[in-house]
Amino acid sequence: MGGMQSAKRQHGLTITGFLFVAAVVIIAALVSFRMIPAYIEYYSVKKALEGALNDARDLSPAEIRRSVERRLNVDYVDSVRASDVEVTKSGNTVTAATTWEKRLHMVGNVSIILEFEATASR
Repeated sequence: MGGMQSAKRQHGLTITGFLFVAAVVIIAALVSFRMIPAYIEYYSVKKALEGALNDARDLSPAEIRRSVERRLNVDYVDSVRASDVEVTKSGNTVTAATTWEKRLHMVGNVSIILEFEATASR
């Protein structure tokens, strides 16, 4: 029975496949790392709106905006100003809401636009 054995077909990732997978993983990680601060800012804005509604004594729009302004300054939020907050009253419910977008420059003429909407009610 012959001294020569046929070579088994090998399965696995080629160098080209490995480089492609590595590039996709690196790009996904870079995009994610660029987006994390924007989402942290979103949660800071949401927390500021909720805190302002909970702490406001008379729930007037001016008082709510002042409270939001203080909270946004403490959290170093620069994408939203108190003047961007819309305060509405409907019956016994007061709602504070704002929308904004964050543009993240990636490379060259490629950017990612994130649209946020934060709302709180009391």
